[in-house]
This record gives sequence, C-alpha cells and structure tokens, in this order.
Amino acid sequence: MKTLSIIASTGLMVLGTIGLAQAQVSGTPASPFPNAAPHEIRTINGVPCRTVLDRESGARVPVQCAAPTGMVGMDPTSTGSILVSPPAGGVVSGSPNAAFPLAAPHEIRTINGVPCRTVLVEGTSERVPVECAR
Repeated sequence: MKTLSIIASTGLMVLGTIGLAQAQVSGTPASPFPNAAPHEIRTINGVPCRTVLDRESGARVPVQCAAPTGMVGMDPTSTGSILVSPPAGGVVSGSPNAAFPLAAPHEIRTINGVPCRTVLVEGTSERVPVECAR
C-alpha cells in the first residue's frame, strides 16, 4: 500500500510539472508566448516555438521561437512591418524587383499559399518566417 501511494504521488507530481511547464510557455503574461493557446506550442529540439496550421499540408509550421539568442520569427498576430509588397511577376527571390530581392531560394517557404522569407532557428533544423508577401 505504501509503494502504491508513493507511485501515485510521483505520477501526480510529474503531471503537475508538465502542466506547469506548459503554462509557463503559453498563456501567462511572463511566458514567451502570452497570447498563444497551448495547442499552438511545439518544442523543436528543446526550443519552444509558436506554430500556425498550414491548411495546404495540414502540418503545424513554426512562426516564432524562443531561441537562446531571443525571439526568432514573426508574431502571427502582428501586421504591417512583416509584410512586403506582392511579388513582381511571380518572382519571389533573387532579383531587384522580387518580393525578397536579397533572399536565397532556400530561405523562401510558402505558408498557406503566401511566400515568406525564413531564417534558421539557432540550435534547430527549423526555419521560421520573418516576413511574408501580402
């Protein structure tokens, strides 16, 4: 009986710790993602990231990560500064009239049908968008 109560107590403490860790990542004012719902947060190689659902692929795509160097990516609720003009003639990168003239082709990802310039999150293999075409 004593062993059973110890195992049950340990299990409850582990569950409480997991819930506390999730609460610290999203939904609280001091968390890196205070406005994010818990299902929007994914941990990628130990780095918590806020994600959005890519309707075309059905996968969740990271858009903002709390990297060791600070926040990387764009806030999915912000507007204005992260948007650039639409691609000229469909050209997305590499030419002066492109939406992202200085971006390399491997930096461009299409998210929900919108081309976005991405950066690599330090310490992971994930790319997050930093600006998107309208």
